[in-house]
Amino acid sequence: MKNKMKYAWLVGLAVLWLAGCTNSANDAEIRVKSESKTIDFIAEKGGGDGVLSIVDGRLFQEWVSDQEEIPYLKLGAAITIQLNKNISGSYELKDVLLKEDGALKYITQPFIEQSHDTVIDFDKGVGSFILTENAYAYLSSQSKDYEPGATIRGFQLYLHDKDETIAFVIRTDASSQSEA
Repeated sequence: MKNKMKYAWLVGLAVLWLAGCTNSANDAEIRVKSESKTIDFIAEKGGGDGVLSIVDGRLFQEWVSDQEEIPYLKLGAAITIQLNKNISGSYELKDVLLKEDGALKYITQPFIEQSHDTVIDFDKGVGSFILTENAYAYLSSQSKDYEPGATIRGFQLYLHDKDETIAFVIRTDASSQSEA
């Protein structure tokens, strides 16, 4: 009886270990870059319906808490997402403003949409987009939010056919004028 329990326990550990290896391999297939900067991300299966909600904000908070610093990208920079797999179904890329801790910035103001769609097209698993201004950055009444590098933005890519969410965070400027 003890041998059967040991065997079952070892099989269970082996299954968990293999599952962990599979997740690592899937994450290794994904790269997010801008010029020579590699941007860390979080990938999660079963992300839901692609609608950004309070629950989705936790991915950004988790990302921020795991990082020493948020990478800065200048407005106009190209961001490339390499999935190393063909995207056969639909997908959405959401852009949202965040607080320093990764929480959604305007969550308490229901009249402000929390996110807007960013256009990205994939070809053979690689997609890119140009980092443009987020109009909601102009809603802040805090002058420090208009300082260079003070705007924190979260991006959430939802792959409908894979039911997978990829999230990452960058720091940028509120407007192209703040770079002058």
